[in-house]
Amino acid sequence: MNRRELIRNSLLTIGAAATLHPSVEALVFPAGDNAWLELSRPDWKPVFLSAQQNELLISLSEALIPATDTPGAKAAFVNRFLDLLLSVLPSGAQQEFLSSLQWFDAGAQQRYKAGFASLSSEEANDFLSLVAWPHTEYRWGERDAEFDGHAHFEKVKSWVAAAYYSSPIGLQELGWDGWAARGIFEGCEHQPGEHQDAQ
Repeated sequence: MNRRELIRNSLLTIGAAATLHPSVEALVFPAGDNAWLELSRPDWKPVFLSAQQNELLISLSEALIPATDTPGAKAAFVNRFLDLLLSVLPSGAQQEFLSSLQWFDAGAQQRYKAGFASLSSEEANDFLSLVAWPHTEYRWGERDAEFDGHAHFEKVKSWVAAAYYSSPIGLQELGWDGWAARGIFEGCEHQPGEHQDAQ
């Protein structure tokens, strides 16, 4: 099983991005608007992330879901979607995400003497392999000290996976063929009062 399959299998629902925080209701686009077209504009600029944070997120998300025989996180505009999402979240949620993002940059600097965005693909894979595990053990019912890197990895991975598999590219990988709906929803055919609550 490759990394992409592991990430896809760890995603609880296709719409997991919408469960990150209730404030995402502010991102509902008017009927007829195509959010994908807005995110794919050539003149797109981040509204929340700094340019450096955006580059870091692009590198990190592409390392988590790289382009293979199908497009990766960069082509799915994961960074752009998350930038938009973060722009409407409360400051606490924003800071949690930025803290995890910064941890990867600081960790890369400590280990490789370079920011994460400057790592080679081999170094990025090595670093992600290092933090993908908790580095803790259970001894006599108690757990060793927490490894911060794994917690940050899990947090960023869940955000990136939710954004990727909510995009048209990610949805197509899950089997979506591009149709917005299947037929007409007829609704319940029973008359009012015909349904009785179970006693």
